[in-house]
Amino acid sequence: MHQIGRESASLDRIADHHATAELFRQARGSQATDLVELPWLDADLAVLIGVNRNPGDDVAIALDYRTGSDEPRVVASDWWTDPHRCAWRVVAPTFSAFAAALGLAAQRRYRYIGPDEIRMQIWSDGRGQPITSSGDLSAWLARQDGPEREEPFTFVIDDTMTLRVAPRRSEHVVCAGGEPVLSAGEITFAGSGESWRVSEISNQSTGYCPDLDSWTAVQAALGNAGLDHPGSFTVPFVFRRCMRCGQLNIVKDDHYACAMCDEPLPAAWNADAPGGPPPRSGNEVAVGDVVSGTVVADQRPYGPRMRLDGDASPMPARIRDFPWEGTRSDAVKVGRRVTAEVVSVDKAAGRVWLSLAATEHPELWRFLKGLRTGDVLTGRVADIQNFGVFIALDEGPPHPVYPGVGFVTIPELAWEHFDEAADVVRVGQRVRGEFLAFDTSNGEARLSLRSLRPDPFQVFADSVVEGQRLTGTVTKIVPFGVFVEVAQGVQGLIHKDELADVPVDSPEQIAQPGDDVQVTIIGLDRDQRRLHLSRKRTSRDPNMAETERPARGE
Repeated sequence: MHQIGRESASLDRIADHHATAELFRQARGSQATDLVELPWLDADLAVLIGVNRNPGDDVAIALDYRTGSDEPRVVASDWWTDPHRCAWRVVAPTFSAFAAALGLAAQRRYRYIGPDEIRMQIWSDGRGQPITSSGDLSAWLARQDGPEREEPFTFVIDDTMTLRVAPRRSEHVVCAGGEPVLSAGEITFAGSGESWRVSEISNQSTGYCPDLDSWTAVQAALGNAGLDHPGSFTVPFVFRRCMRCGQLNIVKDDHYACAMCDEPLPAAWNADAPGGPPPRSGNEVAVGDVVSGTVVADQRPYGPRMRLDGDASPMPARIRDFPWEGTRSDAVKVGRRVTAEVVSVDKAAGRVWLSLAATEHPELWRFLKGLRTGDVLTGRVADIQNFGVFIALDEGPPHPVYPGVGFVTIPELAWEHFDEAADVVRVGQRVRGEFLAFDTSNGEARLSLRSLRPDPFQVFADSVVEGQRLTGTVTKIVPFGVFVEVAQGVQGLIHKDELADVPVDSPEQIAQPGDDVQVTIIGLDRDQRRLHLSRKRTSRDPNMAETERPARGE
């Protein structure tokens, strides 16, 4: 760094001195025989980033900031002190690409750039399912409907290089919990049982618009999870924003021209560049419009396609949300006339999404659409099922099909571990819940009861440190280890490798439910609410007793 600074300073001095300044400016008329994309370098807009080992050698690498301050391109030259032979050539279109070529690239983080109305769907605990092993994937797929397993799922790669998945038609920003991602798109799995593999994968996400080089993050995440994959995006998408009109484009057939104004599109990724949306023409639809048309095809997995009346929209229209009563096949029978509300307009992908439920139950739709994340709703428990709890809300109209408009999934009932939903609530009980999201598929207000109470895990995490010794009670034995309750509502895992100094074939050899054990904290993940414990490290270090605290001394 010192040498780079010294050389850059000398470049500035030479460029400013009347006797040598022409060495740079005269290079505009270079007579080099090679193709010269950048025949001169303005020293006022360049920073020298690399030189030969010996100062003064006629080789240099520089950043050309005329292409932008965020991502300057990288140029290099030989004989750069000779104005007649100077040939500054582009060696990388951006500094990120240059660093990647050297194997030094940091992963680009993509922030959400889609519509705000979609961002409103983010749940308080709304991230997609993390997949860190083939077992995780098998367990998650087993909970999905049979036909859904063969169709594309939503995925993101989070900041920890972890694959997160969500059911088809889920929004990527919801899957990511509103956080920036390293990549996003759609993923399809093939196989069965424990041997699932990735059969198709794309970077199709107009909310994040990841570039093709985000594959490196996808590849790492799939590798970490032990999943076989095709080796690249099987359906690649190239996103570019028009710097003239602001239109987000998907580049097709290498035609880098804006679909709205025909302006040439940048070669480098710029989907997050500022720019107002293009003006709405007279025949375009917008979110909230009520349109009518005819069902012309039911194309799985993309959904039924409609031909809108008149010139309502030149883009294909597909139905995303179906009526909350009756059958799907009846609702979208080919040739049927329907009325629907526009719920999403994806100009980059050239697609309009519609909801039939919005027009069949407009009063309930307006009520649910008017709720905001964080609103506190009250009601009574109307029904308890093994997949969740229905809440009859005090406000709003009743549901046309279900016992209540409010719905609480099992994880959102309580922070503490429980075996059945009936252990937490009872039918007829009055409850308060925080609004998480509008489930447009079922016409429900997703609620959380636990979010209105302090999270015991976070309270516990505030009071302990890694390496601290605790006393806890064994609550459960699993093939890979032992769960231990170390505070009210807080459990940690002793992996079987951390149970004893000698290898353990079965955790039952060491502990049984109800046993009191001394453990040491070896890992604490606040985001995942995971506590990793060790028994063997506690027995090795008697000095750790100084930090011991009772497990349930609250």
